[in-house]
Amino acid sequence: MARPPKPGKCVHCLRSPVNRNWDHVFPDSWYPDTTAPNLHKWQIPSCVKCNSELGAIEREVFVRIALCLDPNAPESRSIVQKALRAMKPEYGKTASDKRARAALGQKISSEILQGDQIPNHGIYPNLGARRGSLPTSQMAVVIPAEFFRRITEKIVRGITYLEDQRFIEPPHKIQFFALDDESARPLTELTERFGTVLAREPGIVLKRAVVPEDGISSLYEIEFWKQFKTHATVSEE
Repeated sequence: MARPPKPGKCVHCLRSPVNRNWDHVFPDSWYPDTTAPNLHKWQIPSCVKCNSELGAIEREVFVRIALCLDPNAPESRSIVQKALRAMKPEYGKTASDKRARAALGQKISSEILQGDQIPNHGIYPNLGARRGSLPTSQMAVVIPAEFFRRITEKIVRGITYLEDQRFIEPPHKIQFFALDDESARPLTELTERFGTVLAREPGIVLKRAVVPEDGISSLYEIEFWKQFKTHATVSEE
């Protein structure tokens, strides 16, 4: 096991000096079973508080996102299976684990929207109905937009640190976007023309274009399991 990083600045909250541990840029549990066993998984130094808070968000959103993925695609099949097991008490190893899984299943079930309950707005691009089901039989999982923002921001901060050994701090800030393919076209064209590709496939593919004048203003396109994307910019306030 790798030694924890020395006290220093947290990539996320920028506090310094703080005790730090290693935080996976792309959550470790989100890597599919088809991931190469020798793949290096990005890690960055985070304070214990930020790592704990972000880990809780990742666990909270994991099942919800997984239920929206294609259960037959090789990129996401094991992710969907893992999420379903997380809600089934029979997979629990202890009595408390069984209760926790049952409680999670009940919580998720109570949040699911069906048919006419599903609003026409607020559906995340490419996570809507994709397999031709009738509107009355469709189901939707509620995922707070804040979760997408926090996870995207975490990845952007992590990649900036890994690639450039820099922290994103004022006057620069991160702005998150949830865009369909047409709306994202200007950003996509810029990242494809001027950017580089960083991939930890089949879980994540990231395209990044950095403005050479300051070396930190940048555009990001992050694709998850080849099924949906988030976008972000880093710019001065």
